[in-house]
Amino acid sequence: MTEPRANRPSLFENALAELRAGRIETAQVLCDRILESAPRDPAAHQLAATIALRRGRLEDAARWASSSLSLRPDHPPTLILAARVARAAGDFAQARTWSESAARLAPDRSEPAFLSCVTLIEAGDEKARSVLEDLLTRFPNFVQGWREIAEALRKAGHPKTAVLAFARAAESSADPVDHARLGAALQAIDRPREACVAFRRALEAAPDLAEARLALGTCLRQAGELQSARVELEQAVTLRPSDGRPWFALGLVCEDLRDTPGAIEAYRRSIEAQPDVPEVHVNLGLNLQNAGDLDAAMDSYRRAMRLRPGTFGRIAQALTSANKGRLWLNSARLRRLLEA
Repeated sequence: MTEPRANRPSLFENALAELRAGRIETAQVLCDRILESAPRDPAAHQLAATIALRRGRLEDAARWASSSLSLRPDHPPTLILAARVARAAGDFAQARTWSESAARLAPDRSEPAFLSCVTLIEAGDEKARSVLEDLLTRFPNFVQGWREIAEALRKAGHPKTAVLAFARAAESSADPVDHARLGAALQAIDRPREACVAFRRALEAAPDLAEARLALGTCLRQAGELQSARVELEQAVTLRPSDGRPWFALGLVCEDLRDTPGAIEAYRRSIEAQPDVPEVHVNLGLNLQNAGDLDAAMDSYRRAMRLRPGTFGRIAQALTSANKGRLWLNSARLRRLLEA
């Protein structure tokens, strides 16, 4: 059944609304109806390409983007979409060609300019630096663009420059996650005190942001602020008690504070949540050993060895060097005992 021409605008609006709401299947049904009634409508082809890209169907997305471009070859939004499809498929040269064409046709639009810069970064082109400076002047507050550039720089192995892009996004964004991303980028280049500032900014707006709370605790430990780190990590485990990572981080802080019972409890809770992480079993064993429970420590070491035989070196060192350990003159015998 052919859809009346008068109904097409409302169908487009409904399809886009469904797509924005994440109801992709419904958007696809509406798009199919539009294509049935208007098989050569370039906007319908563009919509079909957008939906296919969202669904991860790159061949379909490329086919629809190509047909949309054949119907209106100098349409900047379609060129941008085609560039994104090509980039998702790993064809960076084609993505660059289409994004640069879109940028030439629409010099005042931010999206093609940023996408063109991303493709330069991914290609390792030295022009990216001058383009970045130009974008900073022309579009300093385009949050999504700075996010994409930051991620491209990080993946390309330029973490310090990525920090500048993450900072630009955070300064212009109302989303606390952007401050958390900045914090993670600062943490990655060993600037924990600055990272703490960014994570705190994120948590001021979203106190229940568990990842930021965990990261803040970790950075505070790096900065030597152990009591503050413990406070943050105790909140992190409350926010996400079934995640082993904050429990493990809390265990490390308890160790630093020489709170052996606290460390043992934290490591046990971490193992309950994620039993297959050998480092946690080793750390639990070390603390059980320090508490004088050598039999329980040996059980933990055995579990670590089963998960990763390479932990033997650390275990052997712990058993012989800790205050409450055992002297093993025959390392082969110790290995056999732990592997039993």
